[in-house]
Amino acid sequence: MSWLSLVEIGIATKNRWQDLRHTLEQIAAFGLGQQRILIFDDASDAPCPYDVKAICAGAELKRFDKSAGYIVRRNQLARAMTAKYYLSLDDDSFPLLGSLEAAIAFAESCDDLFCLTFAICNSWISEERVRQLHTPPYQVQVFTGCAHMVHRERFLELGGYREEFVHMGEETEIAARAFMRGLKCYRFSGLRIYHTEANAGRSYQRMDYYGARNTVLWNDWYLPSWPRMIRQVRAFLARVFLFLKTGRKAHLQGQIAGLKDIRRYKSYRQPMPHKLYEQWLNLPAD
Repeated sequence: MSWLSLVEIGIATKNRWQDLRHTLEQIAAFGLGQQRILIFDDASDAPCPYDVKAICAGAELKRFDKSAGYIVRRNQLARAMTAKYYLSLDDDSFPLLGSLEAAIAFAESCDDLFCLTFAICNSWISEERVRQLHTPPYQVQVFTGCAHMVHRERFLELGGYREEFVHMGEETEIAARAFMRGLKCYRFSGLRIYHTEANAGRSYQRMDYYGARNTVLWNDWYLPSWPRMIRQVRAFLARVFLFLKTGRKAHLQGQIAGLKDIRRYKSYRQPMPHKLYEQWLNLPAD
């Protein structure tokens, strides 16, 4: 079986047609234009102004009439695919150097793999600052949202991302669930991704709010009882500091919303045993 048949690419997008075009052009230049590329448009204000297949022959675009958010769309992408691995890319992220074939080969060698995360560079993280392509893979706590490759069946068996998160932190949440089931995330430096980090469509209000809220919920769901309160207090103080520094009220609004939602989502609470939590803490974040 060819390694090409083992992976499909998924991209969720909204109102960023220029960024998506550039990403597809770079995917084609990297030699992956024939791969199946599923693109889910989360109800953009206007339809795509070009034919995605003219750029990448394997691209398929589906437009939704109502916005549901990227977390929902990424879960739908996973369900719509048929390949073993789901290479998730932001609409402004694309392979730059290295080998997807080598990433697939490493994934195939791991019985416990949940996800591969890759070396990311951008306008302020230069290629020289990221790890060398030949750096051996190693286990990490979480994976990077803008570019990663999950074992699709295991992702779906876990239930996919918690759609209640709405925005921000979904990767850390599902990585914890996978870790508790003995599945691992690995940093694979042999594939380098460039993340343009386009500003169109980004909302600091939204990011601040859900970043604060979802951190409160993650702490409640997965931390053992003895460090939970300490971490919650630290998270609150950090958001107060950010509010004072930036003047953006969403930091505090999200914190309060998270505390209110603890009871609402208490059925998700499954704190790590202390030994497992120590193992988690000892893993590098990236």
